[in-house]
Amino acid sequence: MLNLQEIRLTEWARRAGLLSVSHELDKRLNAVVVQAVLKELENLLLDTEKLKLRYKLGLKALSLSTETTSHAEHPPVGGVLDVAISDETRRDIMFKAGLIQDRNNFPGRLRWAAVDKSRFEEYVGQIRLFVHELWALLDPLRQDELASGIQMVLSHVIGTSRQIEGLHALKETLEQPSVIASNDDTSLASAAEIKAIGMSASTMSVLSPLERSSTPSAVTSHENPSSSTSHSTSSTVPSRTAIHLESTKIQDCIAIQGNPDMSLARYDGEKVLIEWKDLPVHSRSKIMTRVQDLAILLSAHKHPTFRSLRCKGIARDGAAPRIAFVFELPDSITNFQPPRPLRTLLRGNPSVTTRLQLALKITQSVRYFHMAGWLHKNLQSSNVLILEPGDGLTMYPEHQALEPILAGFAFSRLDSASEISEQPSADPQRDIYRHPEAMGEPSESFTAAKDVYALGTILLEIGEWRSLKSLVEKIVNVGKPEVPLQQLAKVRPFLLEEGAKGGLATLGFRMGDVYAAVTKMMLSGEIPESFARAEDLGRIVTPNLLDVAVRELGRCII
Repeated sequence: MLNLQEIRLTEWARRAGLLSVSHELDKRLNAVVVQAVLKELENLLLDTEKLKLRYKLGLKALSLSTETTSHAEHPPVGGVLDVAISDETRRDIMFKAGLIQDRNNFPGRLRWAAVDKSRFEEYVGQIRLFVHELWALLDPLRQDELASGIQMVLSHVIGTSRQIEGLHALKETLEQPSVIASNDDTSLASAAEIKAIGMSASTMSVLSPLERSSTPSAVTSHENPSSSTSHSTSSTVPSRTAIHLESTKIQDCIAIQGNPDMSLARYDGEKVLIEWKDLPVHSRSKIMTRVQDLAILLSAHKHPTFRSLRCKGIARDGAAPRIAFVFELPDSITNFQPPRPLRTLLRGNPSVTTRLQLALKITQSVRYFHMAGWLHKNLQSSNVLILEPGDGLTMYPEHQALEPILAGFAFSRLDSASEISEQPSADPQRDIYRHPEAMGEPSESFTAAKDVYALGTILLEIGEWRSLKSLVEKIVNVGKPEVPLQQLAKVRPFLLEEGAKGGLATLGFRMGDVYAAVTKMMLSGEIPESFARAEDLGRIVTPNLLDVAVRELGRCII
């Protein structure tokens, strides 16, 4: 995708000094080489006559006054990335590099009148080569910062996109080698694909039964007849009927210690994890539609960075008004040994490095789910599972690498204003993980910020290596049978208190200032000034909380 290379060029220009206040190229860079490469890029991007002759590409450069021209006549080059860079930024790069003399003479976006796919790929490959040469001029540290910047831009684009076909096209682009010079490109590709599948499922959900039966599945078919290419997912996503399993085949259930909603079992002889979800009578029909869509999303193959189990399907319990989500277990599970919730492992003395890596992995997982438009809505340490080695020899967390699995999706929901809200659990030991506005009967729709808050409570537990229940016992006893919501609402102010008696009082001492600041950022919902980076100034998009959290935790070396 051409605009992806343009984003790489823009982020490079920011770090090379071309978009700085002084408008001067960083003196550590070879100005002669930079000028030569940018000149080649100028020819590739702006000389439409040469493009027609060399690549047989039909182009039309639109002026700013004609930017409102029908997209049907001249489709945008970049799809979901088409609006990621403003025309002002384009002008600034070329003007400050001395490649154009007048900003007013710089053309607007290019639109394709006709595209030969093989020629177009050759063309984009040439641009990628020149952009890579510019990247190579930076020192390794700034290259890492540059890759991080690209990650944030793509995270924003995937998270805000509402174009199903565009997301599939972006997924295919990100799967190409050396696209963003980062090992996380396949994670982003997976997020784009999951986002497209979720949007397809949502589209099908609003159709009537007759419309669904007469409409090709948007989940399993991503081909657009009007598109020059089809974008097919690598995942095999079942239909709504295929995900329904037989409850009689669920056998040998063993409850998981620390989470009564989960069980280890066998389904048709295969070892599985079961998550139970109660079905409220008053909204069962509405809930079931979402349950089916959720099972479809959970069944999609995801990148390991998502750290989630794959759903086989759902089964209605014939003896109770509840439904079972049936999950496959990794092949590494042997001897029928159950996974353990993080809450039950908060003992022993794991190193700071081990805890930091655990926090980073969980934060990355939530970030990718949010990027894919997917809210968890029930984040707590009992829903973070640690899969134990099959030999059963490892007894303490300090003796093993803590590899988390994010579970508890029975209460998750798509990030959509039209989604109905469920009554959260009345269990105070779970409510302490919830944002005050998400307790009881929510007065507002559930938002990503409430998920981020819950993630902050988990990071606090990991840092202190104590359960949240014990950390808040100074202000609320969640062991009582009934705890007023007003009392539970005091948990958040307490956790944000950095004084001698507050929840963050010792976190900096135990984990360092950066970890403590990241945790506070999640609990407060505000990015602190200490996390403002020079490379963020004038950035294409404003980093969100999870992007910043992953960046800052990833930079911690202990």
